[in-house]
Amino acid sequence: MDVFERIPVDARWKLAAREVSALPLAYRRAIRDGADDQLYNEIERAVWREQGREAGVIARAFGMPLGNAREVAEAFAAATRVLFGPEYQYEVRESALGEAVLTVRKCAMATRAKEQGENPLAVCNACHAYSSAAIPDLNRDYASKYLNAICAGDSTCSIAVKPARRE
Repeated sequence: MDVFERIPVDARWKLAAREVSALPLAYRRAIRDGADDQLYNEIERAVWREQGREAGVIARAFGMPLGNAREVAEAFAAATRVLFGPEYQYEVRESALGEAVLTVRKCAMATRAKEQGENPLAVCNACHAYSSAAIPDLNRDYASKYLNAICAGDSTCSIAVKPARRE
């Protein structure tokens, strides 16, 4: 048996997801002393927008439906759970006509921040960049809007998936 195969699949997933959810904190520690806040925030957003586009890759690879707000929210949540692991706990419900709300009950990035003695606000920038890229990548007719956030001290995150405004 290959040494790698000794590690059960679910343990591999949990360990890998744990590391992904800690990345915003690792970047912040590595770069924050050498860059001003504005430059750092721009770099961080660029990295996490790219990560957000991976949600679309995952959704399309597994044939997830993406035709309406609820389907987009469900695909976003499922792909995010693939990337961030089973700690990412959520539910999706329809709200207003043509809209859905994703409620995140447990956030892996906020959990990593607390474990590492960091302010959970440190992960907000990464999360917002991730979701603001992921949702329209899943379906360009939709955008995300945060209603509340765990990293900002709320008990849950609520992310509305709404029709995108075209200007």
